[in-house]
Amino acid sequence: MSECLQERINRVYGAIQLPQIFEEENRGFFKCCDPVLVLGSNSGDTWKNDLTSVWIKLSDPTDTATATMYKNDVLFTAYTFIIQNFPNEPNAIFSTVFWNEILNLGGPGCYSIKIEYNISGIQGNFTWGIYDLKPYSISNALGTARLRVKLNLNQEIEGINFSGANVQDSLRFRGFIGDRQPNTEIDNLIYQNRAVKTVVRENLESYIITTDPLSDEFIKKFTQLYLLSENELFISDYNAHNADYFINDVAAVVEETAEIDYLDRYQRRSILTCKVGDRKKNKRTYY
Repeated sequence: MSECLQERINRVYGAIQLPQIFEEENRGFFKCCDPVLVLGSNSGDTWKNDLTSVWIKLSDPTDTATATMYKNDVLFTAYTFIIQNFPNEPNAIFSTVFWNEILNLGGPGCYSIKIEYNISGIQGNFTWGIYDLKPYSISNALGTARLRVKLNLNQEIEGINFSGANVQDSLRFRGFIGDRQPNTEIDNLIYQNRAVKTVVRENLESYIITTDPLSDEFIKKFTQLYLLSENELFISDYNAHNADYFINDVAAVVEETAEIDYLDRYQRRSILTCKVGDRKKNKRTYY
């Protein structure tokens, strides 16, 4: 009996994950992409300057990805993205756009950010977002509110460990942040003579985030990123009718789950509300 010798080669291929790109079907209620309003200012006030971060997870050190800026669908060569690595996530990169820099370089207008990638030999591209850039002014900001976040946690939805990176991002939206309530907690002590004396009184201030009717594209940014993955959250409001004009990058934390009101069933917009509170609980007096 003759023996048949076979040469076998063992190769290991790591699993790859490509960016998920979803294109809506036209079912009769098709909507175009809503541009995000972004404002920029030469002021040092953080609530007058919006920023946007982009990121992508690659599969291998040989994979590549680039981010490019377009103005009115024309390549905007005046700006170059500064690519950074995540300290605790191999093969993932991010970059942060400060919109006041774009405003100084190209002025106001319609901008878009596009990502091109080569992951394990598979090439592709997608649009990260479309932005309506304007200079900061009271009139341009009226009717809006803003969330600014620092992402510094292990984010399972993205499959990226943001820890140690402190990636900043912001979302300006049509809506309102206010309805401040002190929520005072009172702890008194009744003595034998029936006199009441204060032990501790503490204000646990809260605010309500309420959006205007927004598309699902915006609502998911709230529920799947800004109110879920933030390590630090800062709230700002720019409405003329707000009783409090001092909600300017107030450090906050989510205190109750966000709720979505889908309004009329035969339209595609919805309203999100969420209760947040002061991050620092230091407004108290005690004996």
